[in-house]
Amino acid sequence: MKDIFLRCDDVTRPDAPFRRLLSLFEKTELPLSCAVIPALAGGELADFLSARSAAGARLEVLQHGLSHAEHAGNRYLKQEFGPARAYREQRADIAAGKKLLAGLFGRLSRPVFVPPFHMYNSDTLRALAALRFKALSASRRPEALPRGLAFLGTRVTVNEYDLRLKPRPLDLKVLKARTLAALRERGAAGVYFHHADMRGKDFGVFSDYAAFLKELERRGLARFSLCCELLKRSVR
Repeated sequence: MKDIFLRCDDVTRPDAPFRRLLSLFEKTELPLSCAVIPALAGGELADFLSARSAAGARLEVLQHGLSHAEHAGNRYLKQEFGPARAYREQRADIAAGKKLLAGLFGRLSRPVFVPPFHMYNSDTLRALAALRFKALSASRRPEALPRGLAFLGTRVTVNEYDLRLKPRPLDLKVLKARTLAALRERGAAGVYFHHADMRGKDFGVFSDYAAFLKELERRGLARFSLCCELLKRSVR
């Protein structure tokens, strides 16, 4: 059985697209890992997620950078963390974001770091280990991990963009094929997406994809978990 986590990136507020997405996850009883941008989140999101969690929703908050700022000056190599920034700068920003999320979300906040733009380097990993993070979640696996830091890789990309960064229409057949391919790989697999870019027909396609995921679960091919649950099982 394949362990899969579902990660929603760029969460900042409980607007209509996010509420619609969470409603779908609650209806299908799928867990949702929310990659929250600390500096752009606030009490409204914290109150909303706390209320939904208390009502039984399976959700958690991961740290998605600090402010999702771009420091490289290159639209194709954007980075908030990575070689464009010194270790001390990265550590300071990660620490600030961790403090913000802990204050807002309390027990819902998990020590899992999601680097914006999928960019990070060895200094990012050093900072995460020093700040006692438990995992990095990204699309690219590092060559080496500091002791005590796990890797939660994303294997399935839902949203795609053209050269002007305009969202492409979702394709259910492609999503199914990517997911089935991930089932054959080793280790847990992450599915990541951006709720803000699921407009019109795309949300219908994603709803059909959620039904496909539930069918995998029904057939005993997949088990859907929060990142915190995966980490607990890995240390047993």
